[in-house]
Amino acid sequence: MGTHPSNPSKNLATKKTLLEIVQNDKKLMSEEISNKYQNKLPFLFKVLSINKALSIQAHPNKKLAERLHAKDPKNYPDDNHKPEMTIAVTSFDGLCGFRPLEEISHFLDNVPSFRALLGEDQAKSFQSAIKGKENDESCQASNKKALQAAFTKLMNVDSKEISKQAKILLQQAKEEGEKFAGDGGPSNDGKELSDLMIRLNDQFPEDIGLFVSFFLNYVQLDVGEAMFLKADDIHAYLSGGEKTAILVYT
Repeated sequence: MGTHPSNPSKNLATKKTLLEIVQNDKKLMSEEISNKYQNKLPFLFKVLSINKALSIQAHPNKKLAERLHAKDPKNYPDDNHKPEMTIAVTSFDGLCGFRPLEEISHFLDNVPSFRALLGEDQAKSFQSAIKGKENDESCQASNKKALQAAFTKLMNVDSKEISKQAKILLQQAKEEGEKFAGDGGPSNDGKELSDLMIRLNDQFPEDIGLFVSFFLNYVQLDVGEAMFLKADDIHAYLSGGEKTAILVYT
C-alpha cells in the first residue's frame, strides 16, 4: 500500500489514488511530513507471505537511484533509495548484510566446498588480508576490498562447478548435523546452518545462494521483532512462517 507510481493504492469508492488523498489533506501526514516530502507518502507498506526463499538483492542508494532513474525511467520509475524495515508477524528468517569477516574465514576453514568455489589462492588471499585486522577501523578500506574480491569470485563461478560443490555441501550438512561447519560459528550453531542448507536446497537445488549464505548474516526473528536494512545492504528473505511478514520501505 503506497503511492509508488507503478501501482498506487486507490480508494475503491472514489477511485482517487492515495497520493491524491494525502496531497489534498496535509493533516493526514502532518504539515511537517507533508512539507518535508513534497506531499508524497514517504514509505511503502507491504505484507508478504514468504513460503519460499526470495531472491538475493540490494536496493540502490539515493545517488545511484537518481542515476538509474535518469538513464532508464521505464525500469526505474522513481529516483528514491529504499532503506527497509522488516517486522515479523510470524516467525521469520532471512539473510541480512555481510557477516563479520572472521566468520567468513571460519567457514572457509570448515566448509571445503565453499573454499573450493573461491579457489585456494582467493581463499588464502582473503584470510591473509584480514587476519588480525577484522575489527580494525583503520583497515576498513582494505578489508572491504578483500571482501569484494572474495564475493565477486564466488558470484562468477561456473554453474557446473556450483552444482558439483553443492552436492558435497549437502552431504556435509546431512552427515555433520549439529556439528556442521565447525559447529556453525559465533553467530549461528551448526544445527541451524545444516537445516538451512537442506531447506534451501530443497527449494532451489544446487543454487549459488547456498554458498552466499556463508557471506551473509543469518537472522531469525520472533513475532514482533524487527530488523532494519539501509540502502545498499544485500539481503534475502527466506521464510515468513505460514502466513505473513511485514515490510516497510522508508
